[in-house]
Amino acid sequence: MTVVGDQVLWKATQDEGTIEKVLPRRNLFYRQDEIRTKSFAANLDQVLILIAAEPEFSESQLSRALIAAEAERIRPIIALNKSDLAEPFGRAWDRLGIYRNMGYTLLPLALKPKAGGAPATELALLLELMQGKTTLVLGPSGSGKSTLINRLLPHADVLTNEISTALNSGKHTTTSTSLYWVDEAKTTAVIDSPGFQEFGLNYIDPMHLAGLMPDIKAHAGDCKFYNCSHLHEPGCGVLNQMKEAPGAGGISANRYKIYSDLFAELSQTRY
Repeated sequence: MTVVGDQVLWKATQDEGTIEKVLPRRNLFYRQDEIRTKSFAANLDQVLILIAAEPEFSESQLSRALIAAEAERIRPIIALNKSDLAEPFGRAWDRLGIYRNMGYTLLPLALKPKAGGAPATELALLLELMQGKTTLVLGPSGSGKSTLINRLLPHADVLTNEISTALNSGKHTTTSTSLYWVDEAKTTAVIDSPGFQEFGLNYIDPMHLAGLMPDIKAHAGDCKFYNCSHLHEPGCGVLNQMKEAPGAGGISANRYKIYSDLFAELSQTRY
């Protein structure tokens, strides 16, 4: 089965063509829960994870998307939309500080500014990072994905929708994954994807989870046992760091909870 971003060999006929062969993929970005596997795109250079200051983003969902990117060795970029909303943006930007400390690239954006127009430098910096690459735009509903595509490609005419204020969440607008060329030379591609509220990682082995979370991985090498789960073992470097200097070594209490909850979730899928 082919997905957006696949490279294929095809044979032309009179008015259409048929796929003869799907070429080997460099990577495949996908999510998986108990019911199904959802493939977003293949052969990616990077994933732009777009979240917003309002509605408040889920750090658990952000972490899951980052883990999925790490698992496929795809570079993630985190963009925080609505930089024009000073107070909520400031709070959200502070929450993302730990991800900046882990080495992730963070960008501010104001895709639909309330006043004064979006800073041209923000979009210009994003375009610079996208130049010559294939980028999947990923994010929860209401983060501004369709608006971003419309800003990058006015001719794309992607539908947008308003935030559901009653639920403080977004409404799904994109229903399928689509690839657009940003430049005439077709060297820079952006892939729009449907919004999501859940991001399953059932294909991840729980014992490999620590290696996909940079802050946990930084201390996992200090464990006494090679097969440490970082949950209860004596001599665990991660647990020692949490006890001796909570938050100081790059592992926040919330991030450790995300790790432990996800480890338990992934362990259940194995039985």
